[in-house]
Amino acid sequence: MDKNMDESIKGRILIIDDEEHIREILGETLKPLASALFMAASAESAREIVQEENLDIVLCDVQMPGQNGLEFLKEVKREHPSVRFIMITAHGSLDTAVRALRYGASDFLTKPFENPEVRQIVSRLLAEKNSVLEPGLVPPEEKGRDGIIGQSPIFIACLEQALKAAKNDTTVLVCGESGTGKEVLARAIHRHSQRAEGPFIAVNCGAIPENLMESEFFGHEKGAFTGAVSSKPGKFELANGGTLFLDEIGEMPLSMQVKLLRALQERSIDPVGSVRPRKVDFRLIAATNRNLMQEVRNGAFREDLYYRLNIIPCELPPLRSRGNDIQLLADYFLAYFNERYGCAYVFSDSDRAQLARHRWPGNIRELGNLIERAVVLGSEGKLHFSFDVAADAETTAATQEGGIRESRQSAEKDVILKALDKNRWNKTQTAESLGISRRSLLYKIKEYGLA
Repeated sequence: MDKNMDESIKGRILIIDDEEHIREILGETLKPLASALFMAASAESAREIVQEENLDIVLCDVQMPGQNGLEFLKEVKREHPSVRFIMITAHGSLDTAVRALRYGASDFLTKPFENPEVRQIVSRLLAEKNSVLEPGLVPPEEKGRDGIIGQSPIFIACLEQALKAAKNDTTVLVCGESGTGKEVLARAIHRHSQRAEGPFIAVNCGAIPENLMESEFFGHEKGAFTGAVSSKPGKFELANGGTLFLDEIGEMPLSMQVKLLRALQERSIDPVGSVRPRKVDFRLIAATNRNLMQEVRNGAFREDLYYRLNIIPCELPPLRSRGNDIQLLADYFLAYFNERYGCAYVFSDSDRAQLARHRWPGNIRELGNLIERAVVLGSEGKLHFSFDVAADAETTAATQEGGIRESRQSAEKDVILKALDKNRWNKTQTAESLGISRRSLLYKIKEYGLA
């Protein structure tokens, strides 16, 4: 039994799979977590169970006779949005997993799966369902959980890139403006990786004084310096077997960049005061709101470290470029703060128009803060919005040109994705249907990270 699994939290679980032995294995695996356990061999036979039972978790195979799992997922989530779905996919079917997440699935399993993995996912989802918050984008003050909200093509493309990267141990560089959710995405990568049961250690490189950085990262031995009354492991050791997330990597001083590069290359560290190096096993995700290539040109960031980090880049779009995601996130935050403060506010048409017009220089963090302030200051059933108009005007001028370019690129990317799907990713046929050369298509696929 998993050490971290809370057997005191149980739920009503439905397993849908046309293979009897899969149903039996999952049933035995999840018995300790089930207050009631139901089985079905098809979506059709499961429909009555969903209607009559107050379910918490549904584990559903994607490929089944009759209605497939994805269609059943969409159908159930329309009528029972609080039910958590875990989709079971064939090995390597990443595109299916991504579509499942878009349709509202909470997680997915890839065959063949391990029983501890199943228990861990179900246990986590039951714990979430028993907490106050519905899963969604984590507010700044609650860092223990991760979840993602968004349907815009530009955001989904970033999510797809992240999920592809998650399955391997390669280094990921998450870029984006402050407040776009870089740590949330990093936690999602960790959660969908082979290291999900290991630790996730987050470090803000800009928050550690330079003279303490080496000790904080690599640890120290007792007596290594004045005040070192005992040995202390560093962040790299704490992340052993899991993921190390270095936020605001662009803030790291050059002297520390050299040592970080060596740790990445050798997969070993030298604690302060130690006479021998220690091997560490970690997966690195770095994040920055700076243009690191420009920092390299300015001499503020090492070029060799930049290329060591920038293996899989994930560019999180600013909130102003995400269209209707603004409303989705606003709905999430309003539900959260209504619950937190015992209120029952709803958005008026005027409220939604204000949210759509704002430029969101502080991105998702600003949106969350604004909704909380609106709830706290609201009265007589009306929300009270207080925007920073001056900052918004400055941002509008600064981002107008970039916003047009981002919108154009997003539209082009969406067209290419749809054409590739339509032609079953046959690149020659796709290029012909788009009226461009195959070479141009390959360039665009690489440019937008669609490979």
